[in-house]
This record gives sequence, C-alpha cells and structure tokens, in this order.
Amino acid sequence: MPLRSELLGPPHSYYVWARCALDHPVFADLADATRCLEVIERVRSAFDARVFAYAIARNGLHLVVHHHPGVPLEEPWLRQRWAMLGSLRTPPPQRIAARLTSLSGLMQTLQQRISRAVNGAHGRSGAMWAARYRACLLADDAALLAAMAWLEEDVALHDDIVASSRGRHGQGATSDPHLAPPPLRVGPGDQWFPTDDGPPGLTPPADAELQEWVDRSNRSLPASARRAYGEALRQGWALGRPESLIAVLQRIGRGAGRGRSRSLRHLDDDLGLCGVWG
Repeated sequence: MPLRSELLGPPHSYYVWARCALDHPVFADLADATRCLEVIERVRSAFDARVFAYAIARNGLHLVVHHHPGVPLEEPWLRQRWAMLGSLRTPPPQRIAARLTSLSGLMQTLQQRISRAVNGAHGRSGAMWAARYRACLLADDAALLAAMAWLEEDVALHDDIVASSRGRHGQGATSDPHLAPPPLRVGPGDQWFPTDDGPPGLTPPADAELQEWVDRSNRSLPASARRAYGEALRQGWALGRPESLIAVLQRIGRGAGRGRSRSLRHLDDDLGLCGVWG
C-alpha cells in the first residue's frame, strides 16, 4: 500500500486536521496550546517543513503545511536533524530518512512530541490522538491560499479555537511556529495573484505589509467560496485548479479498489478550484 504522499504526489502541501481521542478538549488550557505551538516549531525546524497557517482547537489541530519528499541521505546530517527533536534515542539512518520524507512521518513525530509535552505537564499518560488524521493535498498555490483563507476567516473565529495564525503573518522568528510567507504576488492596482498563476515579474509583499496582503487575499474570497473550500478540505483528497489535479487523478485511478471512483467536482468559485471526492 503506497504512502498517501506517494499516491497524491507533488507539491506535498496539505491541509491537515488531527483530532484528539474521543474529541477530548485537551487544549482547553491556553498553556497547553502554547506547549503545542512550541512543539510544532521544533518539529517544523527539524523537518525543514513550512507552516503557512494553523489553528488549535480545544479538541485538535488544523495545519496548512508543506513537507519535503527528499532529504540528504548522509548519516551525520540525518542524526543532526533528529537531535533537534531532543530525542533520547536515535533510530537507524534509514528510519530517520523515512520519517523526514513523508507526511505520515511528520505527523507521527508531531503527535508523539505534543502528547509527551502536554501529558508530561500534567503528570498523566495515555493516548491523546484519534487513530487517524485527515489530510487533503493542496495541488497548487491557489488551493493553498484558499485553505489559508478558510482556516483564518472561518475556522479561527469558532468559539472552540484557542490559538491561530490569524493576524500573525510577517512576525518572522518572533512567532511560534515560524510562519512561511504565503505563495502570493502583488500586481498593479492592488491586485494579488497566486505565485504559480501570476504574470511574470511580480514581487511578493514586503514583510512589513505581509499581514495586510494576507488579510486582503483571505477576505477577497466570498464566504460561500470559503465554505466550499472547507467542505473539500474536510472531505476530499485534493483541492486545486483542474489542470493541477490531472496527475493526481491519474495516480489515484491506477490504485486498487475505491480509487477508481474518485472524481473532480467544480466548486463554482472565483479561483476556479475543484475538489477530488470519492
């Protein structure tokens, strides 16, 4: 059975929703949410991953994240990366490489470290997470910006959200976790474009203006479109423009069983995105 990251393929950016076991409100305490954010930054740094947006709910964690499918295989480099996690034991290099190059490895490491930090602070033990997390491939920059908009303009405003990336872009190293600049380019007349779909020669927003442009791109997407994105992210396999999803559908279609029934669904939005359901 191929890993999800192998099946879906590039660009290896995802919306991820990890629920606590039995929807228990593990992060109801702000101090526990802060511990969670500190662990996210430590794991992000060790994996050299990029976090674009996040929201910590009382009963789980939302992330918009990119991981690297390939790393140097030199043993000293792998051991150095693993040491950044503060582990007492070092697995064999092959196992470290497998962890560092897959979404499942990233999430396994992240959930283990969060459990250790939160349970340790309260002197308790036991399973903290549901058996599976939900992941939806963001097949292009427009899909990634759409996921950010839904997460920061809809999810982040729910009463059960304890902490989020909303309003925290452009803070650089002062923010835990460090937020990667979104794939956003600024054009004439205060227009914005996804990086992979904009005219040539456009530049990203300056750091001092980044939050303003993130707000502008988030809020330019109608609430109806954001709801459609949220449904696709929560229930689908992938989100993106039709041309970005062709290879994804081909890879899924070659799989056994239910994979052959998955299909594209147009969302009727300004970005022209589709979801992959099935």
